[in-house]
Amino acid sequence: MSHRFDPRPGFPSVLALTSVVSLALFACAKVDTAGTSSGGNNGSSGGNSGTGSMPGTGNSTGSGGTVSRNDGGLITADTSVGVCQEGNYKYVPQIPTVYVMVDRSGSMFDCLSTTSNVEASCTNMADTPWTKLKEGVLTVVKALQSEVRFGFASFTGTNPRLGGMCPMIDKEAPKLDNHDAIKTRYDGLAFGPNSTEGGKKFETPASQSLGLIGADLLADPAPGAKYILYVTDGEPDYCGDGQSLCPPDGVVGTLQKLKTAGITTIVLGIKSAIAQDLPMGVLEAFANAGAGEPTMAPLRGTNPKIEDIYDQCYNTGATADDAAGGWTREFVATGKPAMRGQTIGTYEATAGPTKPYRPDVANQTMLINQLSQALSGVKSCTFNLNDLDGKMLRVDPAQLDKVSVSVQGTAVPLDMTNGWKLNGTSELELAGSACTNWRMPTNNDIKIQIPCAVIIVE
Repeated sequence: MSHRFDPRPGFPSVLALTSVVSLALFACAKVDTAGTSSGGNNGSSGGNSGTGSMPGTGNSTGSGGTVSRNDGGLITADTSVGVCQEGNYKYVPQIPTVYVMVDRSGSMFDCLSTTSNVEASCTNMADTPWTKLKEGVLTVVKALQSEVRFGFASFTGTNPRLGGMCPMIDKEAPKLDNHDAIKTRYDGLAFGPNSTEGGKKFETPASQSLGLIGADLLADPAPGAKYILYVTDGEPDYCGDGQSLCPPDGVVGTLQKLKTAGITTIVLGIKSAIAQDLPMGVLEAFANAGAGEPTMAPLRGTNPKIEDIYDQCYNTGATADDAAGGWTREFVATGKPAMRGQTIGTYEATAGPTKPYRPDVANQTMLINQLSQALSGVKSCTFNLNDLDGKMLRVDPAQLDKVSVSVQGTAVPLDMTNGWKLNGTSELELAGSACTNWRMPTNNDIKIQIPCAVIIVE
């Protein structure tokens, strides 16, 4: 018989992300053979000797015998007695932290219904990528806020030479149940930074902004995996115009550095009707770099070469806020030699499998579905095993063959590569294809069964 224990509210079923975990502990009771247990509650230390064969939780005396615990806290097995019971146990999830980082450049406020790049914000707020995206983000954050520590950041910047500041970031620190605070922050941002406001063009300083948000995540002491959901609709820059080849290389380098430090970046590119829509090859490079995969250089033009990046971007005499100056500053910080063929990012001839998400922001259902799908990947594949008193269970590594794990009723093999494994003595992890399968939005039920004999008693 199996008892189900759901320690926390699951992902809402509307997003097909319900998380239910059952961790069962099986044992057989050891009963003294001097008599048969029957009678009422006569236990001297709080145990129950019942009319059937349910063992007590302490030394108990009944009218016909004694039920005792001599195993230091867990009931031992006795094959001569066909008496079994089950205890319900729980797991402690590794709660992920996700910073939703949204591009707030001027193009996010263009009308979705036009194909021309205008110099002022759309007069119809509902017709902009900014508003459509906000509705989708808040819907998903509200649905998952009890399972994910969400933070929020919007970023833009203006040319410092025109009296501006770069970057400009508004943010809300991550925590559970953070929807209301994020909504307040999101709603409080002024609608419509546009390219004629005070003579300042609102730009997309992605590399600098990603670095700052990444630093916040690295300083966050909360356990669990850390992610950035990077949402953009246009070309990155350094708060100044210039060579379009330079800023994407800087972004790739920053994403690769963050991944090395333990932060995964999920890339979502908002489709837009305007001509400056972000090229797919650039988004793919961002997605691969953010996932720690082989990345192809985001090159441009006919017969592109990796040398083009250094040739067109390295310029120590350029101002810090244009493309060449910003790239040069970041390149020098890498410590790489100043020579042709060098880049900020690290590139290979083939790309990894991760793709960017590309929803049509005008299609609200599609937007919400893709946001939900993107965030389903942050479901933890690591489980800390605790008992009902919150104490960490220790499992004997020599008896792992007696432990059973299943997802959606299908057994998961004990396999370090594509199954389940034990990290130390108290942490169970799904690896490889088993983790991928668990993270599928339609999979929401994992069962872990641990016999008493496998538990290490202190």
